[in-house]
Amino acid sequence: MTVHMGMLTLVDTATAADRESIRDGLEALVGVVPGLEKADVRFDLGLKEGNASIVFAMTFDTAESWQAYGGHPAHVAVVTERIAPVLASKAFVQVDGAVA
Repeated sequence: MTVHMGMLTLVDTATAADRESIRDGLEALVGVVPGLEKADVRFDLGLKEGNASIVFAMTFDTAESWQAYGGHPAHVAVVTERIAPVLASKAFVQVDGAVA
């Protein structure tokens, strides 16, 4: 099992609708992208300035499935249409095993 974890910091002008669109887009990839078993997308509560806006964990059955995910047309569409227009910065890690 491989878990792809990310933090997205959105531009100041991003709206709640932008955040929800990103969450909905990422969660909709389950069942579309082969090997993607789970998508957990959360929003920062805004308790401290400077935090990322969105954190997510995408659980894949294998590292190979995660590698194929990057070029999958549905994933590319979410990145291009929903994330990129409001993205200020990003950080990712891939870890082995289940995330609680």
